[in-house]
Amino acid sequence: MKQTRSSLLADDEDRPRWLKKRRCDLHQWSDLPSELTEDIASRLLGYDVAEYLRFRAVCKAWRECTPHPRELDSRFRPLRWILLSSTSGDMRCRFLNIATGACIQVDLPEELAAGGQIQIECRTEGLLVLRDKVTDAIRLLNPLTKAVTDLPPITAAMANVIPAEKRVHAEIPWSLIAYAGISDETSPPTVAIFLRDMRLNIAYAKPGDRHWKLLDDKAWSTFPSSISRSDGQQLRYVNYLSVVTLRGRIYLVTYQGNILKLSIRPRPQLIPIVKDQTKHSMWHGRVLCSNVVSYLVPPNDDDHRMLMVRYYGDLTHLTDHEQRCIKRRKKNDLIKLPSKSPCRYNWRILQVFEVDIVRKKLVRVDGIADDRAVFIGDVACVSLSIDRFPSILGNTVYLGMNSCCAVGFGLCHLKDRTVEPRLEHVLESGRKAPLLVDISLFHLGRIVPFARPCTLEEYLVFSVGFKNGIKD
Repeated sequence: MKQTRSSLLADDEDRPRWLKKRRCDLHQWSDLPSELTEDIASRLLGYDVAEYLRFRAVCKAWRECTPHPRELDSRFRPLRWILLSSTSGDMRCRFLNIATGACIQVDLPEELAAGGQIQIECRTEGLLVLRDKVTDAIRLLNPLTKAVTDLPPITAAMANVIPAEKRVHAEIPWSLIAYAGISDETSPPTVAIFLRDMRLNIAYAKPGDRHWKLLDDKAWSTFPSSISRSDGQQLRYVNYLSVVTLRGRIYLVTYQGNILKLSIRPRPQLIPIVKDQTKHSMWHGRVLCSNVVSYLVPPNDDDHRMLMVRYYGDLTHLTDHEQRCIKRRKKNDLIKLPSKSPCRYNWRILQVFEVDIVRKKLVRVDGIADDRAVFIGDVACVSLSIDRFPSILGNTVYLGMNSCCAVGFGLCHLKDRTVEPRLEHVLESGRKAPLLVDISLFHLGRIVPFARPCTLEEYLVFSVGFKNGIKD
């Protein structure tokens, strides 16, 4: 029977008192003064964009007096959310809030997921950098707001880092996109894509641009190139390993520990922040190798500085006298790993620094803090509090799966420099995963944990070591 307005009112009179009071309270909340609503919204947005979205979802009145989350607006980037895992085809992803411990699953928008041609290339500021495998078009996806930023195809820029003899192949079987960053020096913000193959370069573009631009030779002239390949060709680039976007600026670190800023204005160029070069690198096959790798770790709040973790795979950069002296010290950065030879050890060095951007220097620290841990990897680096995640060990450096320095051990306790073995993992096919980092991994399939269910530690070491995280 169709209900009239009078019958609905009568039914309302018969409802419990608590329910009538709740309806009245909701009505009063929607009538909050716009100034107060805006103030509450801004406070929630300063804490986390997810809380801001929940606030706007309450009622139409609150949505009308608060800004709609726009594409690359820095206020709406999910800075505290990291990718943990993804399903086959990257259609569904799991994200973790490193500040609150909240965990959510997010489906890619249908217009992106259609056809299954979208691939996760990297992440920056909580955003997913997606590439269309057919057109090479780049899109940035905010997993919380579902806002999508369209950028031009990156085909020409990728061809720049591929040697001519390899361009005859129709498709390169591995990804050339290593990192991404967002610079707020321009409006709209500029997106930088870091490309890596036998050559390296940085492409940059803004929403609305028709093509990507590449850094020119002047932008790369920060450090004189003193390394030559076997054919005599000079290397005209900075060999970067880790990239971080911090407060609207893009920072990168070289293998040796030089920290640079990618400045977009007045012209795109690399500006040295910290010069701490160690001269020990060589060509091994097709890859520029070094006995040292360095990682930038962004702070997870405003109370901590950015960190740099530097790892030496041996002591060959030191003289015999320096090696003897450092081994005699009671407090040092040495890590002692067992060797196949009896009564002998493999020596490594693990150093941690605070990055003082203002004074342009590295500040040596003995440890992180008893309530903090860092995860470093070739895809991302994360710092988090063990108060929020008690299963994680404090004052500890965890090495990401498949990272450049995770062959000998999996984590290092900074208090006493003891180490623990890395987690066991296998290929998706069931075969044992190789220990060494090699480009052939792209042909072998995804690496997965040895057993499930996964611990948070496993999720995190895969998250910083692989673009897609663990496969769900």
